[in-house]
Amino acid sequence: MQVGKGKREPREHRGEMACKHCGTTFSQVKEDDAFCCSGCEYVYRIIHDESLERFYDLRGNVSRPVGSSVFQNTDYPWLDSLIEIAESKGKVASLSLALEGISCVGCVWLIDRVFSEAPGGVSCRVNVQFGTVDLEWESGKFDLKAFASRIKHFGYRVCPARVQADSESRKIVWKLGLAGAFALNGMLYTLPGYLGMDSEFFFAANFNWLSSIFGTLSLLFCGSYFIGKAFRAAIQGIAHLDLPISIGIVFAYLISWYGVWKEDEHLVYFDFVSTFVFLMLVGRWLQVVAVERNRNRLADIQLDAPEIDIESSNGGRVKVRADQIQKGQTYWLPSGQRVPVRSILLSERASLGMDWISGESESKIIDAGDEAASGAELENQYPVRMQASEDWDQSLLSKLSTRATRSQERDAIAQKWIFRYLLVAFVIAVAGGLGWFFGSDLASALKVFISVLVVSCPCALGISLPFGDEIALARLKQQGVFVTTHSLWNRLTRISRIVFDKTGTLTRSSLAMVNPEGIHKLNGDELAALSSLCSQTRHPISNTIREYLMAKGLFRILPQVEPCEKVGFGIELEADSFLWRLGKGSWAAESGEGTVFSRNGVMLLDLRFEDLPLPDSSRELRLLEDEGLDLAILSGDREEKARLIGHALGLEDSRVFGNLLPEEKADWIERHEPEATLMVGDGANDTLAFETALCCGAPANEQGIVAERADFHYLGNGIGGIRALLAIGRQRKMSVLWLMAFAVAYNLFAVGLSLLGWVTPLVAAILMPLSSIVSLAIVWSILGKRNLN
Repeated sequence: MQVGKGKREPREHRGEMACKHCGTTFSQVKEDDAFCCSGCEYVYRIIHDESLERFYDLRGNVSRPVGSSVFQNTDYPWLDSLIEIAESKGKVASLSLALEGISCVGCVWLIDRVFSEAPGGVSCRVNVQFGTVDLEWESGKFDLKAFASRIKHFGYRVCPARVQADSESRKIVWKLGLAGAFALNGMLYTLPGYLGMDSEFFFAANFNWLSSIFGTLSLLFCGSYFIGKAFRAAIQGIAHLDLPISIGIVFAYLISWYGVWKEDEHLVYFDFVSTFVFLMLVGRWLQVVAVERNRNRLADIQLDAPEIDIESSNGGRVKVRADQIQKGQTYWLPSGQRVPVRSILLSERASLGMDWISGESESKIIDAGDEAASGAELENQYPVRMQASEDWDQSLLSKLSTRATRSQERDAIAQKWIFRYLLVAFVIAVAGGLGWFFGSDLASALKVFISVLVVSCPCALGISLPFGDEIALARLKQQGVFVTTHSLWNRLTRISRIVFDKTGTLTRSSLAMVNPEGIHKLNGDELAALSSLCSQTRHPISNTIREYLMAKGLFRILPQVEPCEKVGFGIELEADSFLWRLGKGSWAAESGEGTVFSRNGVMLLDLRFEDLPLPDSSRELRLLEDEGLDLAILSGDREEKARLIGHALGLEDSRVFGNLLPEEKADWIERHEPEATLMVGDGANDTLAFETALCCGAPANEQGIVAERADFHYLGNGIGGIRALLAIGRQRKMSVLWLMAFAVAYNLFAVGLSLLGWVTPLVAAILMPLSSIVSLAIVWSILGKRNLN
């Protein structure tokens, strides 16, 4: 098969509209375009055919586009062992799985509806936040693999359950519940004193002791979260944000017991301890849960080494994992598997898909004796024999599949300011305390000392910063952008260059059919033959044709026929005395320049395919340039193809680079200010560049390994989400600057009152929530703006 050639002119886009299935805004190429991708059109048709339209009543404004993963053949062989283990435990089996593609209440309803129609099902619990599904069924009566295949038709994919540490938000939420109870009860027994309860009242002493008990419980069970983090960071020489929080909690608690001992109510801050801990946990939970929710939108897919058959010395075959292969060994590679290591082809001919490692949408044909690159996908319908030219540890596939954990960035600037803040606050508190000690007495000195620490504690920042992050993440969600790494905010402000991969990032991830009109003129037998020819082959052009047929409801297969692949030419089948072919024009028929579909040598279709830019790519790149950003394209595709796309997008040749291997992409970034570079890509061939660049992002597609390493991912049939992310990042930075300015002004005022001896526990109880309210108002006034420009 071949891609139709010829000079391509940039296509005119009709306008923008929301996809009828997922709600994502996209630019129309044709007036009747109603879907952002063929996957959305396919699922939309199934939902209406099966009368499941209630999904759209429950769906949020924007959900994830379906993409091409819905068309891939999946038989879930890894489920067999899990099902066997689950059903061996009793009459009711249970299993937890990761679930990709869920985003709203509509998704939960749709999956539950499909599950309820399957015989033998007991319960199905979908967790949108954590991206999981917990299933229970009657052993031997429920077909789990059929259920997985069924929901895959709606764009949801089950994966093995994630192996990860306990969720941080789950650790916080139970502490948050306890802290809320302790704070309410502590304030319940403190408030009467603030309202004028006489100290001689019969229950006054009991109220004070109860308040101290709840303050102690709050410190031990809830405040320990911050104290532990601050202590571990201090051991490593890091001034963590939790350090001033911990100091405020501990000092207020200790001084409160001193006040109880001296019977001085002006030194008792137990209610402050419990309330402060609760508010800090609220802020921290908001911050953590938002990032976790975005991170769990995509299933955590492990890219394990494939299984291959190694030839033994006696001529037999032994099935092993590819990470055990050694240089010089001969092995058999199954259809659809990736070449594990750089190898020499021993079979006659093979067709290799290179898109995973280079972005090249066209297949590469190699003959016996030629070298096959590590990571290339075998498109043949039959296995081929190869000889390894390197060990697994040296292979490109090994490097790309190694799970790299991005180290948690420590913001040096934030650490410096935290240290200075602590130093200044402590010096002022000590100086004020000493002044009152020499001028008055110890009780007054301690009152001033602790009041300075209490009023200067960063309560307002601890609430307002997470609140601002939650607003920013909610705003981005409306734009289809999901931040998965909290430290991204600090790095975004240093970006001056954006580097894009080409295929799947600036262009469509699959080839676009330019002239599909002829397909609708085929009769039923011809459509069945075309569907059968495309049903099993993995060639990119066959995939595009199959997706189109399925999306339009035209896909049907001839019974009891087996297509025969002619590597390098196309595919054919014989049925009812007809010879059907799909492939190169010179082979399939007497005429035709593109990919020809023929019957007995007579051309029925001459299909053309192009690598088209995404609808908004040209406009978005121009707007990013207007914002002063340097842009570049790094592609594994051929130089001329990469530059052709660059011209269509308005980029000079000096900023477009082709024929780059994954290591060469990373090397280019390393030589061009990696500390100021944002890398955007969608394939495994971009993962090494991700590790080199300061920030990285990926479109939300079926490449789980890429999204797992990205700082953010975005939905939609375009790149508009990147500009939205940068705009909201600037707004967040502005809100932080205003918060810092307010914090300075507030501390000057509050600390001044403390040094004058005017701050009592009651005054502190008023100042603390008041400063938090003002801080929240500042955040909302900046991040609540709807205009991203």
